[in-house]
Amino acid sequence: MNARTPHPGAPRSSEVVVQAPAKVNLHLEVLRQRTDGYHEVETILQAVRLHDRVTVSLLEDLGGRRPHIELHVTPTAAAPADAGNTCWRAAHLFCRATGRTGRLRIALQKRIPTAAGLGGGSSDAAAVLVACDRLFGTGLETSALEALGAQIGSDVPFFVRGGTMMARGRGTELTPLPSIRSGRFLIVKPDIELRTEDVYAGLRMGLTVRGPKANISGMKSMLARFPTSTWFGFNRLEEVVLPSYPILQRLVLRLKELAPIAMLSGSGAAVVAVFSDHSNLNEISAEFAHPGWLVSVVGPQAFGVQIQEG
Repeated sequence: MNARTPHPGAPRSSEVVVQAPAKVNLHLEVLRQRTDGYHEVETILQAVRLHDRVTVSLLEDLGGRRPHIELHVTPTAAAPADAGNTCWRAAHLFCRATGRTGRLRIALQKRIPTAAGLGGGSSDAAAVLVACDRLFGTGLETSALEALGAQIGSDVPFFVRGGTMMARGRGTELTPLPSIRSGRFLIVKPDIELRTEDVYAGLRMGLTVRGPKANISGMKSMLARFPTSTWFGFNRLEEVVLPSYPILQRLVLRLKELAPIAMLSGSGAAVVAVFSDHSNLNEISAEFAHPGWLVSVVGPQAFGVQIQEG
């Protein structure tokens, strides 16, 4: 029997623990609306060291029969614990695509807030795909895991790889950029939740077509000096979000006074500001410490989801 194909009832590995990072957008341009309902984007994605923890246990290999998936979320109100969760969807998709099924138990410990533009749900989905690949011994190529991830969400392929990436198309066409290894990211997320679909719908682009803003060869020197006040990046979605949410508008403006780079991350509601490694962020962070707000200072991460145990 092939070592990658355990017989039914005998899982190759019983449990895998995966660290799932958040991401921030350091540039986000919306180029046009596509005929498939998505938007054509150009964005720079950076993985950061704010993590969810995803534990996937293979209790029994069912040999191709219908999979059974249990999902437990901590804290319980942090995300749905049913088929609406990207973890559940990722496990179900993996089993359907590979023909390998089992009784799977997923324990999701959330630290990345939802509806924040930080990609937590997409990262969790990527973590489950990587965990299932290890548990079933399928040995899928990175490209195959990314292709599966793209069926769940536009950011999922990024989290399979992580680091610093240019994403184009609907966000799934990835080009590696020189790794950002310096800078400290202050993430502030007020007690507001925004739906990505609603924000994009608010663009009302019609027949508008914009040209790409980023030249990869020209960015290398900027990334080598990152963070720099000459950073070109911006977030087009601020045009929709900030006028509707004055608290976010004030937050972005205040952080622009303090940091060389500050903008909404993704569709929000988190705002990210980038400081030099030598900045003392204790006092700055304290300014934004309000009840119900997330305030976190993290560094960049040069990789995506990563197996910790298993």
